[in-house]
Amino acid sequence: MDISPGEMKQVTVRQEGDRVLLLHNGRLLFSLPWQAALDLGRALHVQGKRAEEEANAARIVFDQAILTRVGFPIGLSNRPDILAEAAKEAAWNRDLRRYIRGDNAAGIANQTVFGTPRVTVAPPKQQSRED
Repeated sequence: MDISPGEMKQVTVRQEGDRVLLLHNGRLLFSLPWQAALDLGRALHVQGKRAEEEANAARIVFDQAILTRVGFPIGLSNRPDILAEAAKEAAWNRDLRRYIRGDNAAGIANQTVFGTPRVTVAPPKQQSRED
């Protein structure tokens, strides 16, 4: 079933007891246990972000090309095709080359871009108690 953005206002998500219901025009599409609904929500979020990246690929390429041109070592995407296109854009875009000149244009040495930054939280260390 394909639901257009205009039809989204006709979609209703309800909770009844320990189940989550999805209705379209008052007709029940499916009923899920709460755990499955949470898993589905996470999956929808991930796929939605991937679709957003695809829809905004041209803008991401240009923004990444600017960052690459000034030597800022942060990637806006971890997709190799977007990063490769951004590298080409940074090297060959006439306007970028005119307004951001040379390797050290902003006083920052160029570095290779390795995808998106990630913050990892390490679990707290166990403290031993010696009595």
